[in-house]
Amino acid sequence: MKYTFDIDVGGTFTDCFITKGNEIHMVKTPTTYFDLSVCFMNALEEGARMFGKSLEEVLKDTQTIRYSTTIGTNSLIERNGPKLGVLTTAGFEDTIFIGRSRQWADGMAASENRDVARIQKPVPLVSRNMVLGLNERIDSFGNVVVPLKREEVLDKVQYLVDQGATGIVVSLLWSFKNSAHEEMVKQIIEEEYPDSYLGRIPVVLSSEVSPKSGEYGRTMTAIVNLYIQQQLADQIADIGEKLRDLGYKKPIMLVHNTGGMRKTTRTKAILTHNAGPVAGVYGSLYVGQLYDAKNIIFTDMGGTSFDIGVVINGQVPTDHNDFVIDRWLTQISAVQTKSIGAGGGSIAWINKAFGNLLEVGPMSARAMPGPVAYDLGGTEPTVTDADLILGYLNPNYYLGGEMPLNYDKAYQAIKEKIADPLGIDVVEAAARIRKIVDAHMGQEIYKEVALKGHDPRDFVVFA
Repeated sequence: MKYTFDIDVGGTFTDCFITKGNEIHMVKTPTTYFDLSVCFMNALEEGARMFGKSLEEVLKDTQTIRYSTTIGTNSLIERNGPKLGVLTTAGFEDTIFIGRSRQWADGMAASENRDVARIQKPVPLVSRNMVLGLNERIDSFGNVVVPLKREEVLDKVQYLVDQGATGIVVSLLWSFKNSAHEEMVKQIIEEEYPDSYLGRIPVVLSSEVSPKSGEYGRTMTAIVNLYIQQQLADQIADIGEKLRDLGYKKPIMLVHNTGGMRKTTRTKAILTHNAGPVAGVYGSLYVGQLYDAKNIIFTDMGGTSFDIGVVINGQVPTDHNDFVIDRWLTQISAVQTKSIGAGGGSIAWINKAFGNLLEVGPMSARAMPGPVAYDLGGTEPTVTDADLILGYLNPNYYLGGEMPLNYDKAYQAIKEKIADPLGIDVVEAAARIRKIVDAHMGQEIYKEVALKGHDPRDFVVFA
């Protein structure tokens, strides 16, 4: 019997599920946002201790490590990805900025879409001065009409590099019919900036990431992929190196938002987006089959978000070629899930613009500093603090007793920030916080099930 590790990095905690034969252990450690490889290794070490062995001993006898990560998702949310350049066919430089007619609505809630006067298109991931056109053309039959010129490619690439580009996306017209020009551009760039240079420039071709029609969707798929790729590659390389030093010789398997998984060397970065909840949906499908449950509402309330997925008539719904990531329409096929800012770390606050209205989320205290009760420096009251005040959490047995909660600090935070401004007592304030976050979650389930033509009474909820 060999060990298996399944690790999911969440917004607040990192979960690890370890098996060896029939022996099973579960571990939860705080997510370390400054370096996700730290919480990854912490989870492994804690898991090894559950079996009474060192991590090095366990890894040498480990069959597989499966990993679902939020690194790519965080890059998009925080807009802290690399500065990219884009090379496209001359005359089509504004494609990603014009978008489709409904680009302003992609990724937005229905309530925000109704506010037509104030809704805005998303801020581009690539600035306009970093998108350049090449005088080349391949027609709709894949025939070369205007040949590509090497000198022009070199000039345009040098300009992008001089402007600070650390990665280049190449998306030329009709490349899904004939990718020759895109491949030539990549070859020229790699010859000019080879692996032996410190300034090597990673290149992503739209014909490799998404060889399908639709200029906007194909280009955005390639851009999103490269935007999250570099940070993800660095973290995975760091984790892989640490594992090899400890004796683990097999590849890390990355969970995909398609429901499957692959080795890191065979994974497109864009397929890791939102992979954790998708794994939960497929877990629900499997467990549902054991109980003959064909209609399932999968829910996962974490520290930062509340994730929802559904299984309908024993099938998992999938978006084909029209999948929105953040605010960007892409051409990947992925399992449908929904995420809202309603978790244990969701911050309760007073919205003075609407007459002292109590709101919960979407801002989160995350793992650091976390809820006030964690006693790690947090000052904003959260759902966890409210649950502690109401008695739903045992302050002496949180996280299996490994993380005691500070009741007095949670009480004081809710009193000062919520109860006193509203003129109510602390218990009432905590009850309102809990009621609001419960309503958010219930409403989201209703929208994902009832408003899509299904009767919620026909479903079982997996929490």
